[in-house]
Amino acid sequence: MSQSAESFYDDMASSYHLIFDDWDKAIERQRAVLAPLIGTSGVLGPVLDCACGIGTQALGLARAGYDVEGTDISKTEIERAAREAALRNLDVKFRVDDMRLLATCKAQSYGTVVAFDNAIPHLDRDEEVAEALATMLRSLRARGKVFVSLRDYGTLLTQRPIVQPPSLFMDNGLRRIVHQVWDWQDARRYTVHLYITRQTNSLDWQSSHFIGHYRAITPEEVATLAAQVGFNDVQVLSPVVSGYYQPIVTGIAP
Repeated sequence: MSQSAESFYDDMASSYHLIFDDWDKAIERQRAVLAPLIGTSGVLGPVLDCACGIGTQALGLARAGYDVEGTDISKTEIERAAREAALRNLDVKFRVDDMRLLATCKAQSYGTVVAFDNAIPHLDRDEEVAEALATMLRSLRARGKVFVSLRDYGTLLTQRPIVQPPSLFMDNGLRRIVHQVWDWQDARRYTVHLYITRQTNSLDWQSSHFIGHYRAITPEEVATLAAQVGFNDVQVLSPVVSGYYQPIVTGIAP
């Protein structure tokens, strides 16, 4: 994962919740999807959210009663996640770590490892994706589960879109527009320009611009790498099956 990914999320930390229609509702929606998937693996040991950001998955799972730890490469997002947990009286251990290393996480300690919301495509090579998946596997107890969500890049690699349609949200009667512009660098790599534009009163608007870098990799390719590093029963769960807005790659530790 490049230094730019860390900077991207450091810059976004105070605004990250604004990419959702309503962040508190998004936390609950993601809990409603993840909790049934985790199932009995939650009994095996704690849940590790290794790309936790400001806590979208970790906070919901902690509220549902899971023992949750969260790591992320962005120190600023980890600091915010800790504040959000404290505001909600939730006990979640947050710390800075790289999903390729998980140096702060003990081997064979977790019942579930989660990396949601398109975190894996920040990694620039297949070898880095495999390294991250192998580290997740090492962190899991026997029969523990991994869940990785990412965009369905199969179609996107064919279409190579240069803009994602804007989303319009309302905040107490004021409009908020979120959209992305994609600059493709080669067959797989692209730079994202994320814009959050907010109406501050009847006449004035304020816009924020964040720049991130991604490498498109399909869920099926991630699943192949997961099997290669040693996960069993690797599957790609479609949104129709899981109820989540992105495909989810899942596997089980031997």
